[in-house]
Amino acid sequence: MVNTRSQSRAGSKYLDLVRWAQQVRSAQNALYRNAGTQNLTWDVLFLIAEAQYAGQNLNVSDICVSVAASKSTTLKLIAQLAGNGIVDKRQKENDSRTQLVTLNETFRKKFEAYLDNVVETFPDT
Repeated sequence: MVNTRSQSRAGSKYLDLVRWAQQVRSAQNALYRNAGTQNLTWDVLFLIAEAQYAGQNLNVSDICVSVAASKSTTLKLIAQLAGNGIVDKRQKENDSRTQLVTLNETFRKKFEAYLDNVVETFPDT
């Protein structure tokens, strides 16, 4: 079982890093909005991570509304991420029509290592 208190402290640390990284990505997107799916993938991953570290549920529809891509493209990407073991999708407890999305536990650890590496590389962030 996961220690909720230690996960909460780590979540707070990573929530701040995710929000910082989203600001950087937003500045990148303002400079040059690439139509490729690589930016979309990162946008989706950061949205999911932010919600997860904030202790909130994020559903597929929220993601579709929040990113600058068509619904079909976003749904395909989420399905691909789930198929690759990057995210987990599950039905909402009280509403079987709603699918909630979280980072897969294994990927979340890699994602946190990535964020830790960013802090080590750019210590003034």
